[in-house]
Amino acid sequence: MIKMKSLVSIIIPVYNAQKYIKETIESALNQTYKNIEIIVVDDGSIDETAAIVESFQNPRIVYIYQENQGQSSARNTGIRKAKGTYIAFLDADDLFLPRKIEEQVSFLENHPDCGLCYCDNYHFFSNQPDKLFHFSVKTYSGLIFDKLLEENFINPLSVLLKKEILDEYGEFKDGWRRCDEQYLWLKLAFNKVRFCYLDKVLAYYRVHKDSLSAEGLYLKETAEKFLELLDLIESWLKSEERKKYPFERLRKSWRKKLLVGNLISKKNIFSKFLLFLYKLRLKSKFKVIK
Repeated sequence: MIKMKSLVSIIIPVYNAQKYIKETIESALNQTYKNIEIIVVDDGSIDETAAIVESFQNPRIVYIYQENQGQSSARNTGIRKAKGTYIAFLDADDLFLPRKIEEQVSFLENHPDCGLCYCDNYHFFSNQPDKLFHFSVKTYSGLIFDKLLEENFINPLSVLLKKEILDEYGEFKDGWRRCDEQYLWLKLAFNKVRFCYLDKVLAYYRVHKDSLSAEGLYLKETAEKFLELLDLIESWLKSEERKKYPFERLRKSWRKKLLVGNLISKKNIFSKFLLFLYKLRLKSKFKVIK
């Protein structure tokens, strides 16, 4: 057990989360690392979310209400209110395992060159909470700007990072509904922040039974936003630096994804068939754990 000197701010953005928020907050309160504050940023909920949060009556929970501005804005509001040395992100329907914060604080304090620690997680479906799945992705440590440019393999749920890094380099991209976290990871990596992977499962990511039904629109919106992100990243680089990275290949690849997303998001028989194949491909990547 490490000494719990450093305060950790757990930021939970919520929007109409009455179904899951109680379990999510409990997973944060049940951490073995007790020096935490839980900042719940309510992004304009119109259900019972506020009443559920306030029912805890726990001094470690800070509740903030704002007009609906989107998840990125809610996370940024939480970051600005945070008093912790470290920041963790927990969406309103996901879960931390009890040792998550302890394990990651210990890792960061034993690896002072590391600015951001991310871990592994399991997935579960809302209608099958006792059945766990592992969605395997490649992981990297170090200065990984080039790797993050190719693929977003870091779920915000898995992250613990030093707040001073966000204070220096900025936050999520306000107003972005897609690629907002990839924008932040790339911005930090571009500024030579060292990322470190901790090979432990420390969180559970919830998949809703109907969440794959909008994957066509999701793919379309993600492709559009990532193409915009590529233009933004190029603007950070000098002309000679741009030649080091495969921007044109990435644009070509994402234009193809945009085409597929456009086809899947249409409401006809062909699009339904493509969506079925797309969902089948996604589900094939889930390995049953138990």
